[in-house]
Amino acid sequence: MACVLPARAATTATMTVGAQIIAGCAVNGSAVLSGAAQGALGTLDFGSAPSLAVSESYAQFRLADAMALTCTPGVAVSMSVDGGLHYRDGTRNMLRSGGSENVAYALYRDDSHSVAMLPGNAVALDTSKSPSPLTIILYGAATPTGKLPPGDYLDTVTVTIQW
Repeated sequence: MACVLPARAATTATMTVGAQIIAGCAVNGSAVLSGAAQGALGTLDFGSAPSLAVSESYAQFRLADAMALTCTPGVAVSMSVDGGLHYRDGTRNMLRSGGSENVAYALYRDDSHSVAMLPGNAVALDTSKSPSPLTIILYGAATPTGKLPPGDYLDTVTVTIQW
């Protein structure tokens, strides 16, 4: 007796297809590794003042002008700023290039200068409008003494953004 097999056979099975989406942020459109340095952001520029000036000078720096930070909506993102290279006695200072004189300054999170950016204290950033780039603005107030020699007064601070 001969067994006749069909010329074609069909069988079906299922497979699972999936992906995991992880909340995070991108800098200038690219994911960054934890702890990666992004280089220089720019300058918070107080402009020029006469050496005898004693009135406070104000400046602002838009982080978005230097880099585009986009995040998954709702992801917890915080920013902190260190004390800078010339921090002492609880005050940030710009040091005169080639000298030892300094101009005290402070950084703020708001334009009314009421929310200070203390060294190492993280502040939450609003990601509710992301994935549009986050709007991050730092405000500064410098206090000259009126007894300063002319020159360039500088400091460097490190901005850390964490998610």
